[in-house]
Amino acid sequence: MWYRADTFADLRKLPQFRQPGSMKFSRRQARLPQALPSERGFLELAGRDDGIPLRNVFICFRDLVSADMDWADSRKTRFRVRASCAKVATLALTAASTVVLGILAIPDRTAIALPMVALVALISALEPFFNWRSRWVLMEETQYRLNRIRDEMDYYLVTTATTDLDRDRLRSFFADQQDIWNDVSRRVPAWWVGLGLALHTACGTRWSSGFTG
Repeated sequence: MWYRADTFADLRKLPQFRQPGSMKFSRRQARLPQALPSERGFLELAGRDDGIPLRNVFICFRDLVSADMDWADSRKTRFRVRASCAKVATLALTAASTVVLGILAIPDRTAIALPMVALVALISALEPFFNWRSRWVLMEETQYRLNRIRDEMDYYLVTTATTDLDRDRLRSFFADQQDIWNDVSRRVPAWWVGLGLALHTACGTRWSSGFTG
């Protein structure tokens, strides 16, 4: 049976007839995380054209603040879920191990309860290291402060004519936004430094007590 050459050319255009390497490459690209608008920067949101009207610049910067709020909200949701799961898991394992040890009819109850206690200790050690709850609160505060900047911009744009818009006011909004992110960048490393000092102090105390005790 004879087939036309262009039939095979058309079949190669279909996804199921592509080369395996190209399919893996496309799937790998699909799995890569997409950059949020806030991570692409103000230039990408405003466009690369020269001579943008001042009102459009205000609106583009407002969109950037909204994108920053979305970024903070996504991180807040992630930290809230992890902090809640860690807390619920700790309480559930603690309660379950206590119940297992208290019921004498359960055979080998110690062997069942000890892994639960070990998991409680593991989760309790991981939670201060990752500091999910504090980062959740930080993202909540960041989102509130960004929302306040956006509300002030909305009021300014609604109550001010296009010809009366002030570029210095835009610089003020930009400085407030940068102050928020500078505060976030300072507070997060402070937690890690404080945790490292606490761990160093605890390890040093245990090390010295091993020789003096």
